[in-house]
Amino acid sequence: MTLSQWQPSRKSDVPLHRQIEQYMKDKILHGEWAVGTKIPSQRTLADMFQVNRSTVTAAIDELTSQGLLEGRKGGGTKVVNSTWSVLTAEPPLDWSDYVRSGIHRANSSIIQAINQNEPRADIIRLGTGELSPDLVPADTIGRMFQQINPGVLSLGYEQPKGNRQLREAVADHLKGKKIHVSPSAILIVSGALQALQLISIGLLKRDSVILTEKPSYLQSLHVFQSAGMRASRLADG
Repeated sequence: MTLSQWQPSRKSDVPLHRQIEQYMKDKILHGEWAVGTKIPSQRTLADMFQVNRSTVTAAIDELTSQGLLEGRKGGGTKVVNSTWSVLTAEPPLDWSDYVRSGIHRANSSIIQAINQNEPRADIIRLGTGELSPDLVPADTIGRMFQQINPGVLSLGYEQPKGNRQLREAVADHLKGKKIHVSPSAILIVSGALQALQLISIGLLKRDSVILTEKPSYLQSLHVFQSAGMRASRLADG
């Protein structure tokens, strides 16, 4: 679990423990603290927020009474399953059901044929925007890598949610559009297809109808259909 550098305001009319309570509740509501997440100890939170431990205890007690947190002896305090049943009438997502559902439905036969022929050396893959091997400036790229400072080139694994600087840049960009979200609530995906898959299983409901343009590349993929939804084309005009 990661926490931002947020601090309660001592100039606010809202008591410190209420500010901390709302901050932690927002983390839960926005999905940053998922069900089962173990929150930091009261002593750690008190140090982070620079308040007395009793202030943190009051905030946690209130969230516990609301059914958002649960403390267990020797097991710390965790976000509990009753969170979603208290805050919304919708049932929680059954992720195990999605796991059991297994493989996605196959793409259309045309897309399958394209995928099968992509490795062929005599074909230039315009669909993926990749250059023909003889057009790749290999010598120039090689000289560029020789000039790179090894200390700057990082080959380590990124954070699970993606590069932190990129997520901070996305958060700053969204602020300009009146969308306020913390970098820890942003997930960087490998491509649009993965994003659509996460949307289909995490945000949408089964039996939903997905409206797409005509024509649309989405019609050749079965991302939504694999999640029990139906894609429908918008009528012309």
